[in-house]
Amino acid sequence: MSGGGIARRYVEPLFEVAVEKGIEDRVAEDLKSFDNTVNENPDLKKFLFNPSLERKAKRSVIDKLFKDASEYTLNFLRVVIDKNRPEILLSAHSLFIDFLNKHQGITPGSIVTAVPLEADALKKVKDRLEKRFNCALALECTVDPTLVGGILVRVGNTVLDGTIKGRLHRLKSTMTAS
Repeated sequence: MSGGGIARRYVEPLFEVAVEKGIEDRVAEDLKSFDNTVNENPDLKKFLFNPSLERKAKRSVIDKLFKDASEYTLNFLRVVIDKNRPEILLSAHSLFIDFLNKHQGITPGSIVTAVPLEADALKKVKDRLEKRFNCALALECTVDPTLVGGILVRVGNTVLDGTIKGRLHRLKSTMTAS
């Protein structure tokens, strides 16, 4: 899990309430929206992280920008601002997703390919990986054209490198070691 102990102490109660109320998906979306908004607006990030600005002004901006968020998400954001812990905002979404995945028995992972995978190919790969790792997976897919071809999979501490780039690197290492 990502994030420090302090962030966990703030995010975990939010997660527990969200599960109790049955709105964990909504809160996850709220936090994702918050994350995206802050990352896309550097001025907002500077504003929230500026210790010389009043917390009341920060709360007002949060209330206006995220008025459609659940009351529990808004309360969480307000508490973080009131406690002057803006750094928690940077990891809240990823921590919440970590809690959610653990709660749902899902293991996060990633797939990197040279070209985007079509939906049916992705489903086949996911099914094979779930069978291999004997767990449900939440896979994040990215494209890296430098891989040339093949697929790179990361699940937990396991890396499966079936890329052409990886094979060439291993071949080079083998040839230079001899």
